[in-house]
Amino acid sequence: MAHDHDRNGCALHGALRLLDSIEQVAPILHASAGCSLGAWAGEDSLSLTLGSRGLRHREVSATLLQEKQVVFGGTSRLREQIKNTVKVVPAELYAVVTGCVPEVIGDDVLAMVKEAKEQSFPIVSLSSPGFSGNAWHGYAQAAKGLLQQLLEVVPTKSDEAPTATLFGLVPGHDVTWEGDLLEIENILSRIGLKTVRLMGFGQTADSWRATAHSSVSIILSPWGRPAAELLRERFGTPVVDFSWLPIGSREAGLLLSALESTLSLDAALVDRAKRSLDNELRYYLDKAAPILLSGDIQKRVAVVAGSALAVGLARFLSGTLGQLVEQVIVTDDIEESSRAATLAAIRGSGARLAEISFSSGRLEVAALLKKNKPEVILGSGLESDVADELHVPHLEVAAPLRSRPFLRRSYVGVRGAVALVEDYLTVFANAMRAQKPKQRLNHFNQAKGIGQ
Repeated sequence: MAHDHDRNGCALHGALRLLDSIEQVAPILHASAGCSLGAWAGEDSLSLTLGSRGLRHREVSATLLQEKQVVFGGTSRLREQIKNTVKVVPAELYAVVTGCVPEVIGDDVLAMVKEAKEQSFPIVSLSSPGFSGNAWHGYAQAAKGLLQQLLEVVPTKSDEAPTATLFGLVPGHDVTWEGDLLEIENILSRIGLKTVRLMGFGQTADSWRATAHSSVSIILSPWGRPAAELLRERFGTPVVDFSWLPIGSREAGLLLSALESTLSLDAALVDRAKRSLDNELRYYLDKAAPILLSGDIQKRVAVVAGSALAVGLARFLSGTLGQLVEQVIVTDDIEESSRAATLAAIRGSGARLAEISFSSGRLEVAALLKKNKPEVILGSGLESDVADELHVPHLEVAAPLRSRPFLRRSYVGVRGAVALVEDYLTVFANAMRAQKPKQRLNHFNQAKGIGQ
């Protein structure tokens, strides 16, 4: 599939996006030249995304395997690249990430990493061949692999405050990942919980080591389960399996209630936090009500996104904003074992009659949308053409993006819900503005008798 028609990438992309989201971590890509080029630029320039899936750092160390290494093996080339990278790239942790070629030819990557450790290089290895799955899967396996290796030596606990670790948002593929993590951190602070975000500004390898003493793991999508289960098995860390983005005060309140039950938190403190969130959202929705009512904005909505965002959007749009969510297409290819829970979560908050599909192919998604004929589409840039064909508004909220960048924007909690409502209303305002010139032309033609 062409880059500009792909929304999920391969496992290598997911692993690299994860590493790139952790400060002071330098990936060393052990892969062919083609994979290296695709990983470096493919999801940024070739697929025309805007600030969503491209690597934050332009320079990526890579072995760039050629035919010689494919035939005779690439371990010596990897040894050379590790040494050169440590010399010229300052980092607190180096991570060897393997693509398809070294996995197929059987390069002994672990031996090279062991050799580097014996030279006191801070280094780990992650197996992420593209054939193992999509980028979401690559994130899941890389997160688990990082924890396994960074927690070989458990650090001393330095803070007695209860902490929550967040798993499941995939950098770049969840386009609002950084803003969402920061907003969840803000919400949890209202009940006295500190947050280990693991990714984004200020998060380093030490953040991952601190998970050994985490009070609870919060799963925000099915892709966070492998890492959370590792902590539960090794340290007995309890898990709150939320599995979607808590958009709005009601959903944030559900998350707080789950944490209250799991950690035996102060019920009065949690109740005050929930009421505060409700009051704040009500204030802003009251401001939006005249626009919603005067513009007759209650539409048949289609949502096209990864599972965490798709569920969160469907629940908020139907359960809080009163929209008619009639179609949800989940695009991150979650495993069959997770689909029943996803279906239940979508139908559990107002979208009971929604037609729910699991598909990632651009043409298949377009066919499903044409069959349903929604009045507005919330999806990725890949859905812009079918939205034009159906003459309906289209709001980009998922990767790959085409029309706008996402740097720190969030759709989580009250702030995120308000941002979503603003975006939702804006697409209708833009659609109405675009129709006015056409209406004026039609009136002119009718007055002149043109077309009669």
